[in-house]
Parts: sequence; C-alpha cells; structure tokens
Amino acid sequence: MGQQQLILLVLATVIVGIAIVVGIRAFNENSIKANSDALVQDMVRMANDAQAWKQKPAPFGGQAEGAHKNVVADFTGATMDSLGYSTGGDGVYENLNGSFTLEYTTSELTLHGCNDVKDNYVKLQVTGLSDTNIINSQVDLGTNTACTAANPENGD
Repeated sequence: MGQQQLILLVLATVIVGIAIVVGIRAFNENSIKANSDALVQDMVRMANDAQAWKQKPAPFGGQAEGAHKNVVADFTGATMDSLGYSTGGDGVYENLNGSFTLEYTTSELTLHGCNDVKDNYVKLQVTGLSDTNIINSQVDLGTNTACTAANPENGD
C-alpha cells in the first residue's frame, strides 16, 4: 500500500507540474497577442490622427498648402510630432505598448510599431482619408523580424 501511495503522489506531482508549464505558456502567448492588439489599436488611432491632420488647414496645424495637399494619399510633411505625439526630437513615439515611427511617400503613410519585450512588430498603411484606406499589412507575433528598422527615413 505504501508503494501505491508513493506512485500516486509522483503521478499527481507530474500532472500538476505539466499543468503549471502549460498555464505559463498559455499566459505568455496571450500576453504576446494582447500586446499586438494594443499596438494595432494605437496605430489605428495614429492613422486616424494622420487623416485628420491631412484635412486640417495649415493655420490649425494641418498639412502645409501645396501640390501635395490636393492628393488624397500624399502625407508629405507628416511627423509623429505634427500628429500630436511627442518624440523628444528623434521621430520615435513611445508608450507602454511599444515604440512607433512613421514614413511617407507620395502615395501612402506607413506606421511601424515595435515592442522589443514581446518581440512584436506591426505595420499599418494609410492610403487615403476614409477608414477603408487604413490597411494592417503586417503583424509579426513574437518574432521581431522587422523591428530593426525602428527609425525609417522619410522620403518623397
């Protein structure tokens, strides 16, 4: 009877250990996904702010008047600071969810979001002024393949 109780005790210990490992793994995976969702949410807000900035008159802090003002997808001159996100001069906005940068061309605005702790990367593109022009083009969960481009150069 002693050996049977000892075997049951060892078996129970192994089962509890496996349950703890599975629980920790599930928590970590959920944490990575939650961070990715938070990055996307922050970037959609930034995309909406960029669309509003594009439509504002220049005296109210919007895009400067010029040929690019009449092109719907041309976000020339957009910076994190011009959208209302303080960067400290380096062009990278940071909050608890990650760090964010933007780049623009004459046909789109691209937002990059990285979280180095969770190894998440999210890329969002804005090609116009409506909600359908906000495209989530890349999400890397726990791989951090594109976060090395943390400060892309703005180009025309």
